[in-house]
Amino acid sequence: MKAKQITSIAAVALMAASMGAPAVSAEESTTDYGGITLTLMNSKPEIQSELEKVTSEWGAEHNVTFDVYKTDAPQDTLAQKYASGDAPVISICDPGNVTEMGEEKFLDLSNEKWVADGGDTLGTKVNGVLYGFPVCVEADGMVYNKTAIEDILGREFVADDYATPEKFEELLKELRDGGMENPIILNQEIWSLGGHLLGNIYVFQDGTADGSYKFVKDTQEGVPVKDNAMFQNLITDLDMFIEYNINKKDPLAADYDMNAAYLAEGDAAFWVNGSWVWPDMQEYVDDSTDFGIMPIPKTDESMQNKINAFASKDIAIDKEMATEEQQKAALEFLDWLVYSEEGQDAMVNRFGFVVAFTNNPNAPVNPINENLKTYIDSGNTVNNAPYSGPTDGNAVMGPHMQAYVVGQENADDLAKDIEDYWSTRNPK
Repeated sequence: MKAKQITSIAAVALMAASMGAPAVSAEESTTDYGGITLTLMNSKPEIQSELEKVTSEWGAEHNVTFDVYKTDAPQDTLAQKYASGDAPVISICDPGNVTEMGEEKFLDLSNEKWVADGGDTLGTKVNGVLYGFPVCVEADGMVYNKTAIEDILGREFVADDYATPEKFEELLKELRDGGMENPIILNQEIWSLGGHLLGNIYVFQDGTADGSYKFVKDTQEGVPVKDNAMFQNLITDLDMFIEYNINKKDPLAADYDMNAAYLAEGDAAFWVNGSWVWPDMQEYVDDSTDFGIMPIPKTDESMQNKINAFASKDIAIDKEMATEEQQKAALEFLDWLVYSEEGQDAMVNRFGFVVAFTNNPNAPVNPINENLKTYIDSGNTVNNAPYSGPTDGNAVMGPHMQAYVVGQENADDLAKDIEDYWSTRNPK
């Protein structure tokens, strides 16, 4: 189920920029949908409040009522909703959900207008058919408090100077010697440890889908995971994170909101997480503090200072239970997000996204996304789409990563866990 491989978001954006359609401030004629209801499953809880407002405003203009509910387990929620005959008309879900369910459950979006303005590049496809509207571009790595770091170092912090595990550990020691005892914030959630952090093994084999598929195939054919260079790299990084973890006394009791406060207030310097954290940090942020995002350290020189930037969420539209009128309204809502001034503003300024669509004129509104945009604009990104692992990856591997963090498993155990996982599964 492989689709066209993309390795540089920036290159695609430059090629597509001239194709973008101008925004319109209002539709020439507003469609009245006669009071229909659109159910919307939202798996980005941090935008729930603004999403409710935006859909309510659009709905009021089009005589549509939105029922927006959130979930942190989109696969489980979708399975339950389809089984009960109550599938959401619109789903904000993971690319893996689209890969797994697209052909059977979701509407073909291949002929939509916005496909030419970024949708074809970053939306999720199955066998060449587009089923996912790319909601936003995000990156995982380490979010950092630049001001707190520089206050201790007494010099400018340049993230590119600490691209290797050796250089980064020197920095951590310097911060500890300067009074920041534990500069790292490590989450305990299985999606963070088992998804994003462990996911570096797949993404950074060589930064491409082919590299990810090859790693899995090699593993299935008996090549020891413990001998893989990126696995060894991740273990080196993970051991550093554990040693300098602000939550090290009880790692699995780490509180996500408290982690956001630790970084925002400068109690720690680096949060192993992703560009999506700003809404969680914002209430703790002092306007005089600078923040950014950087990749985790790499031993492979070709992968250093490159960040994994990807369309982390898709919007899919149901084709099995939704009426034709509901589908039409849902499609018009997506057009509005891409092409109207109000929709473009909502995507960037209200939801806080870095958008996949090349025609959106709005610059990122928070410092983490601003920093991410510099990686995108300079071409220092990798993106291993369309590689997609099974949707149970986080649930199965997350607990093993948690066990490693608390010392109940070692590197050999974790390598064996990965081998066992792929012995009964295949990537999409």
